[in-house]
Amino acid sequence: MPSVNADSQAKPSTKDNVDVLVVGAGPAGLMQAVVLARCGVNVHVYDERTESTANGRADGLQPKTSETLTQLGLFRTIEAQAVKVYDITYWKPGPNSTLVRTGRASHYPSDIVDVRNPYILLVNQGVIEKTLIDDLATRDVDVKRSQKFITYTIDQGNEYPVQSEFKDITTGEHYVVGSKYIVGGDGARSAVRNAMPNSEFNADVTTLRWAVIDGVLKSDFPDFWNKTIIKSKSNGSILGIPRERGMTRLYIELPPEFQYEDLESVQPIIKDMAKRIVSPFTLEWESVEWFTIYRVRQGVATSFVDRGRAFIAGDASHTHSANAAQGMNVSMHDSWNLAWKLALAVKGFGSPDSLFTYQSERQKVGQDLIDFDKIHTSAYKVGDSVALSKNFEQNVKFIAGVGASYSYNVFNKGTRNEILEPGVLPPPVNVLRYVDSNPVQLETVTPVFGQFHICFGAKNFAKSQEFLQNFSAIVEQNQTKFSKIYHQTNVNESKTKLDSLNHKRYTPVSSLFTISFVTAPEKHNNEFELEELPNFFQPYRWSVYLDLQNSRSAFQTWFKNKNESEVGIIILRPDGYVGCSNSFKVTDSPQGVVDWLSDYFEVLDC
Repeated sequence: MPSVNADSQAKPSTKDNVDVLVVGAGPAGLMQAVVLARCGVNVHVYDERTESTANGRADGLQPKTSETLTQLGLFRTIEAQAVKVYDITYWKPGPNSTLVRTGRASHYPSDIVDVRNPYILLVNQGVIEKTLIDDLATRDVDVKRSQKFITYTIDQGNEYPVQSEFKDITTGEHYVVGSKYIVGGDGARSAVRNAMPNSEFNADVTTLRWAVIDGVLKSDFPDFWNKTIIKSKSNGSILGIPRERGMTRLYIELPPEFQYEDLESVQPIIKDMAKRIVSPFTLEWESVEWFTIYRVRQGVATSFVDRGRAFIAGDASHTHSANAAQGMNVSMHDSWNLAWKLALAVKGFGSPDSLFTYQSERQKVGQDLIDFDKIHTSAYKVGDSVALSKNFEQNVKFIAGVGASYSYNVFNKGTRNEILEPGVLPPPVNVLRYVDSNPVQLETVTPVFGQFHICFGAKNFAKSQEFLQNFSAIVEQNQTKFSKIYHQTNVNESKTKLDSLNHKRYTPVSSLFTISFVTAPEKHNNEFELEELPNFFQPYRWSVYLDLQNSRSAFQTWFKNKNESEVGIIILRPDGYVGCSNSFKVTDSPQGVVDWLSDYFEVLDC
């Protein structure tokens, strides 16, 4: 453990004990807390800053992040304040050194990537933080500000083994917070990471530096309302991105030798550089809301976990350029990956080893991001629109957030009959909810409570009814591993009345599972009635669906067009990734289904 600094020489008293302590109230830390709170976990958030982000900083939400926020019920609040960008344009000098548009491309071509929201949603980080903070407030979780994290120690024999030292910047009070787990979402200069004895962060510091200006432009350049990349002949490059409230963000490439003393005095110089890059088009600012200069650093921490008790997420674990709008997105999905695993551990359902899958899964994503970023920033530097387009096309699924995949582990298990690959996100699926005839998106329809989603697909209910009835009878006997887990975990924690309502609808029996059933008959032809469902499915009437049989048919995309004599089953992890999938003939023994489910859920230490 690193030596304790002067702030921690006194012997402070314990001020608080909590299940999970989150350090840092940026997007990574707040997303961690939002998911944990929805899972019924006692979580506290401490931040050194006196207030949340007001403007600037990260600004782009990728399609997968939009889907995650939709599942959390927060997307519409953010969408109403944001700008959507569908295209990218490329500009460089023409024959007479005049800038000409050399290309225009869809950001997320439908023939390459299938996403619900084929655009980047542009809005400043402050809007994201406020939305997450407001959501936490509805669950009686607030952010404790002006609290400086100093270090932590771990005593595995303690009920709250992580002892974290803090100093109140306002009062000077020095105190300890006890927790079962600590998560550092405290940025690139993470104090939590620095306190981890097994984690180093040796990022490559590149020669690339960019100035960033958010403001309202006055310009005759035609493409500042698209994402646009401008490469001048000798004055550098600009990346332009439209922003909320009529603003535009400009990233201005700086030469390696560029020197400056302070941001205030250098801003006019940067503006003049931008004007030269877009010349002969004119460029002025009616107002500037935010301005900064940053150097590109690229690296991944050597460890994301200390002894299964301390974790880092987001910029604390990886850093890269801002040009591809990845940082906030990858950070929040780091937290989403970790939060549900911590919730299982806190509730006593997750084995200790399962927490280490967080590092194996997200460290790989962090390294994939750095590898992409190095190619991406190099292409920006030379202004090569062909190289940029090729790099985007090759990595568009990763950029969108739907291409990050995980290797096999205790949560991702393969079978010879798998219908969806473990460790990947399922494609979008449209279905009709039986109880109210509402069209819904199957991949995001279930609320977030940290539960696994087990989705059964029987194309012909009549032919599969006996098989499903026999399966239901075996589960009711409560003699198998799956049966016991299913019946032991009836813990419907909730923090708000809305959560309570959704819990009853989607986890009426077990807090660890949402069970859904998809079939193909037409509802209005009276081919299928809810009363015909076996007892196992009866409590889940809100998650019985009819396949719409369109381009996003469940049976074409999830169940691979299973024939009428087969039942497909897909286990989705709490973060929406495919955990395992299989198909069974209706002539098979239903005991095989229960054994298969029992094998997968061995990871739950009940």
